[in-house]
Amino acid sequence: MTIILVNGIGNLLGATVARLLSEQSGTHVIGLARRTPPAPVGRAEYLVAALAGRQIAELLESERVDVVVHVDFLGADEPAHSREAAVQQNVLGTMELLGACAAAEVRRVVLRSHAGVYGAAATNPTLIGENRPTARSGLSGVVRDFAEVEQFVADFAHRHDGLAIATLRCAPLVGAWSPMVDYLSQAGPRTLFGFDPIIQLLHIDDAAGAFVAAVAADAAGAFNLAADDTLRLSQAIRLAGRQPMALLEPAVALAGVLGARRILANWPFDISFLRYSCVVDCAKAQSELGWAPAHGAAESLQAMRANGHALADRATSEAALRAFLARRS
Repeated sequence: MTIILVNGIGNLLGATVARLLSEQSGTHVIGLARRTPPAPVGRAEYLVAALAGRQIAELLESERVDVVVHVDFLGADEPAHSREAAVQQNVLGTMELLGACAAAEVRRVVLRSHAGVYGAAATNPTLIGENRPTARSGLSGVVRDFAEVEQFVADFAHRHDGLAIATLRCAPLVGAWSPMVDYLSQAGPRTLFGFDPIIQLLHIDDAAGAFVAAVAADAAGAFNLAADDTLRLSQAIRLAGRQPMALLEPAVALAGVLGARRILANWPFDISFLRYSCVVDCAKAQSELGWAPAHGAAESLQAMRANGHALADRATSEAALRAFLARRS
């Protein structure tokens, strides 16, 4: 019997991973969450609690956990209320978790990351392989947190060779809330005039399938994950039912100096991703994990649009909510 702990079962990705793992024979799945899972988790048990380092180690030891799946990153599945809270949970929380795994003699960790950790630059190759170093600058928000976690993991894995760590660098997720979906859902997503970078996306079900494959595999190291097709940023915006709003770069730069973040609205990444492409090669995941995506990027966006996830205007929704509450009172 393989005992698996899914840390982050309180978000849709974690809940989906837990459900898929629990359906496999010879597995027992335990979930750790900060809130009740938003979707069915199959036969998995779960604990709703915010545990610290020694408490996590105690849980891992008492349940004799073999594999830990860590997908609990603030800002990846819901907006982060502050950068301090995000760094505390994402970077320091992951450090604590890995230390607990080593103390409890867990044999394998499957860790969530982001394809954007390579950064967007004019010097990027057409396809970026896992051997390319992660960016040391030019990243912001949750992608920066993922990059800092990976820098720590590289040193940690060297010092704890008995713990195999597989890091899954996921393209921006579609099929649930994500920073990219939030961007595509706004009225007039901002772009830079004269630039139209190539982007990749990943359906949440394909991401979950990759985590399940990584739990079963013996492979360690980093793995890129993305849908097979790529899109221009403007194409993605239109497929989501919106029209891009191109801004002149000097105006964006001035807004940055003045702190007028609203000029770029909720663009979730560093501005370099509006200029240049960051396209990853997924051959390693296909060959070593036996993983392949079932959903295309264009297909996923069209499904999102058909389901209404990218069409709700925030001002209209807010007005409708206020009118409803007024009637109720």
